[in-house]
Amino acid sequence: MKAFTEHLVFVGKGGVGKSTTAANLTAALAETGKRVLLFGYDPRGNSSASLRGAGRMLPIPNWECGSSTPLYAPGCHNSLCVETGGLIIEGDTSPTAYLLRHPLVTGYSPDFVVHDVPWDPEKPFVLPAITEGGTRLLAVTSADMGAIHVVNEIFAWLNTVAAVDCRFGGVVVNNLSGQLYKSIVADYVAQTNASIVASISNSLMVSVSDFYNQTLIESAPFSLTAGAYRKLARLVLEPNEVRRPSFLQRHVLKQWAVKWGEIIAELETGTVRDGANI
Repeated sequence: MKAFTEHLVFVGKGGVGKSTTAANLTAALAETGKRVLLFGYDPRGNSSASLRGAGRMLPIPNWECGSSTPLYAPGCHNSLCVETGGLIIEGDTSPTAYLLRHPLVTGYSPDFVVHDVPWDPEKPFVLPAITEGGTRLLAVTSADMGAIHVVNEIFAWLNTVAAVDCRFGGVVVNNLSGQLYKSIVADYVAQTNASIVASISNSLMVSVSDFYNQTLIESAPFSLTAGAYRKLARLVLEPNEVRRPSFLQRHVLKQWAVKWGEIIAELETGTVRDGANI
């Protein structure tokens, strides 16, 4: 492991495109010549599927910490994929330390480690125990209320003592399908004094890349979506500090959601709140 390796932790509600974002950012950073390691925590090993393509995953050699052996495979642009199978997301940290110091990882000597972290909002959020050195958290969301609720919980965690050593990397807005949805997320971000670092529109090219079993950086390198991931990679490489967000109390978030529900209903039905037709 290098003297300083930065850890980029992606978190968000399931289905918002967190794994797609993590894999494509890994590819975009690796494309610049950086050595990038992607850690996936999905027991099915799906986090790195597009990054490794047809590459076969193999057990990490000489693994001696527990019965569940992490798997690895080379990824595009000389990146490296490791699927932990949920081994090190919480609990005993000894396998974590062992994996960080395993010859496979130290020999690769990554500049960045990207973490695709699953999280159940019913449980307290904790960073993966595997992180060492600098840690930057990026929240991935869509305009779906459930996704925004999860991001708000993450923002609440960022305002606790447990998060004091974790930098905020910004909000990645994914799967946007129109100006209305952009406005919804932009309003929430403004309410919490957060920063949007990437805005990725809904695109059929994401499905195309899934069929090819590749990242968009490979399957559609000149697409607007691939360009958005490359822009995010450039921001990650810059030393700019992103301010730590505030969060909305539950009753305030509920009021905010009702406000947007009324706006959407008015636009859909043509009826304003006093009952008059538009």
